[in-house]
Amino acid sequence: MNCKICGAELKKPGELCNNCMNKLLKKQEARNDKTEYYTFKSEFVLGFELLRHIEQICIVIFMIILLLSLDISYWWRYAIIIGCLFSMYGIIYLWYLRAKINSTSCTLYRTKLIYTTGIFKKKSKEIPYDFIEEIFYTQGNMERLFNLGTIVIKKKTRNLLERNMFIDAVRNIDQVFAKIQELMG
Repeated sequence: MNCKICGAELKKPGELCNNCMNKLLKKQEARNDKTEYYTFKSEFVLGFELLRHIEQICIVIFMIILLLSLDISYWWRYAIIIGCLFSMYGIIYLWYLRAKINSTSCTLYRTKLIYTTGIFKKKSKEIPYDFIEEIFYTQGNMERLFNLGTIVIKKKTRNLLERNMFIDAVRNIDQVFAKIQELMG
């Protein structure tokens, strides 16, 4: 007799070998795991986002000053209109960014991690700890200034596009990472 999944020859009569049975039991245990141990979220910080986009803001201000410095009087109207349009766009973009960042969360269970994101339509990714190669965090100088950081989850996969997951704008990154290490051992 052979195993129905991997085709290995079975010593005892049955449908699955011990290796495939253990894998199925681990998957079943991960699916049934409902006890939340720790949840952390991304947090929108206005000062950090304004500093991150300071280059674009300066370009717009420079364009408006350039238009205002011209001697022709009808350029003033265009400068004011352009300034108002960019201001409205900036406010709408910051509102969207706030909603996007604040909707990202990660919940750690005993056997798995669930990453949730999405403003209107929530998307969840369930990752068993067996499929995680490494978890670490990064923190640049500007992030350090605002006590933020990025959690990087490196998965065991050959697909380079799905290999790394980034959870940006995590407040108190040192404490969050210490909790993750404590939980994942």
